[in-house]
Amino acid sequence: MNILLGITGSIAAYKALELIRLLRKQDSDVRVILTQSGLNFVTPLSCQTLSGNEVYLDQFVLTKGIKHLTLGEWSDILVVAPATANIIGKAASGIGDDLLSTTLISYQKPVLMVPAMDQGMWDNRIVQRNVRMLSENGVYFLQPSIGMLASGRIGRGRFPSVSMIAKKIKTIIEKQTGLHGMKFLVTGGRTEEDLDPVRVLTNRSTGLMGRELLQAIYCRGGEARGIFGEVALPLPEEVDITRVRTSDEMLSALKDNFSWCDCLIMAAAVGDYRPKRRNTQKAHSAEHRAHLVKTEDLLKAIAKKKAGKMLVGFSLEDKDGLSRAREKMKAKKLDLIVVNTSDAVGRDRIKAGILRGEDKRIVLEEKTKWQLANLILDECSAQLKVTGKK
Repeated sequence: MNILLGITGSIAAYKALELIRLLRKQDSDVRVILTQSGLNFVTPLSCQTLSGNEVYLDQFVLTKGIKHLTLGEWSDILVVAPATANIIGKAASGIGDDLLSTTLISYQKPVLMVPAMDQGMWDNRIVQRNVRMLSENGVYFLQPSIGMLASGRIGRGRFPSVSMIAKKIKTIIEKQTGLHGMKFLVTGGRTEEDLDPVRVLTNRSTGLMGRELLQAIYCRGGEARGIFGEVALPLPEEVDITRVRTSDEMLSALKDNFSWCDCLIMAAAVGDYRPKRRNTQKAHSAEHRAHLVKTEDLLKAIAKKKAGKMLVGFSLEDKDGLSRAREKMKAKKLDLIVVNTSDAVGRDRIKAGILRGEDKRIVLEEKTKWQLANLILDECSAQLKVTGKK
């Protein structure tokens, strides 16, 4: 993928360097247009070293080709990250007074703006009008995050994580359909059950599948909330996530959030067993025995309050996977169930199948969990639209 990256004069410009590094790691070719204001925050040498390509500063240079046209022909997408209120205003008004703004005016392929600014500036009516105007004309936006701003205040305007920006670029290039107006509650990670004050009973789930679902929903314009147990990777700061540890805590969080969503995707690896009795002190004996009992089936418990909402489950089975998935689907009133094996645990790639109503089965070849997440969301979106919920 050929990515043209515009870097403007925001304190978040230094984070664009990490974005270049990530995109290169994902086998994208990156060329940078650095504005005069951007020069106050990052250097052409840094951008050139990380991208491996010439950095473009000036519209009027004595080299072959008209730069704002030839760069547009070369690239697959133009990403402005960070995008200041200034460049957003120029683009909305059709102003072309430097290389980046002139390229924006003439660009005929997808454009992604990643704003970063103080909340007062982001909330300004004129800025929001310009964002709406550009959105209505096909420009994509990745909303800024809520967090600590350069001013020291907490608010919306923070530069999104570079991993989320990379995922948004994928979403645009892959032409993933929007999920606007749809609310998804996603569980992920693994639960723990205490054996004593130190030791726990758990599993090897990393939380990757749940994270990919959250990022895909966010990038496709849906509303997302997460309920996550223990994980082995960072979770997106752009999404509201409730952290839990035990299966009981996850059930409590589900009950608190279930009424909000249109669709619950239960991707968490909830432990099947817990100790019947928890030791109050750390055990030191040469031999330790624990009497295990079944934990409550969270999805089955929530299904009692389904009330027309869509429920998606996962069935991890190494034997009789399809028959067991059918049983789970019926017992838990599921609209969709993803069938996979233990080989998927801890891996980026997964071989899975999707079973939906009336025993319609979708057999999938091995895919990345990001690809599977988007296929699941495609199915959810289609069913939500058919049932008239959205």
